[in-house]
Amino acid sequence: MIPSLAPCFTGIFVHYKDTLALPGEHDSVISGRDLLNRDASENLMARFSEVHAGGDRRAIVSMWTQWHFGALIIPTTAAMLLLGRDLQVDLERISVAVDDQGKTMAIVLHNEEIPGVPVSEHSFSRVFQNHVEPLIRHFAAQFRISTRLLWNNASEIFEWALDQAEAIGTAQSDALHAGRSLLGTRLGGSGQPNPMYGLARHVMQGETTVRQRKLCCLRYLLPGIECCGSICPSPPASSANAGS
Repeated sequence: MIPSLAPCFTGIFVHYKDTLALPGEHDSVISGRDLLNRDASENLMARFSEVHAGGDRRAIVSMWTQWHFGALIIPTTAAMLLLGRDLQVDLERISVAVDDQGKTMAIVLHNEEIPGVPVSEHSFSRVFQNHVEPLIRHFAAQFRISTRLLWNNASEIFEWALDQAEAIGTAQSDALHAGRSLLGTRLGGSGQPNPMYGLARHVMQGETTVRQRKLCCLRYLLPGIECCGSICPSPPASSANAGS
């Protein structure tokens, strides 16, 4: 755990206290820009596919990105909302610690000097523009997987993190509003379509409103992996047609 960020790892976020690290804490580290290198990303997927032998290639890539986006988006969002700390996690500015299976263990920041500034929608959008977007673009082209599916992975994790921070009760209201706005606007700041807009639906299940993905993450194509529950847009009975 990075000491200066320790206060944000409260409640459910305590499970993510080790997903941000400093240089020297991990042995197996690659630069963030290497995730955009075909050979490096192919190597990571080959290692990760051994965990899900026989699984569909698209599902393997989808699952890998969920692990990576979890390690990136959840602690970054917690630090912004609960501490007002603007983490610099551009692909060019970080490294990635990976385990023996090629899975992201932690985002390695270059140093612990993290500015405390008013968090705005731009603070959040920079995370997606300078890390998530280039990674999705590269993976979609290399592994022939839907960009919208990968954006749904990222947006779902982001909205979950916003919900958890709000539930803790100490989230900065302006920052929380900025995060919600990033998900709820059709166009981004540059006037281009927001790739995360409309990827979450809120539907009634019985007497409860639940959040549901727009697109299936394809995890049902991995042997031994269970359905992700109410958030899945394709229940098991109809999963044969999911992702088509």
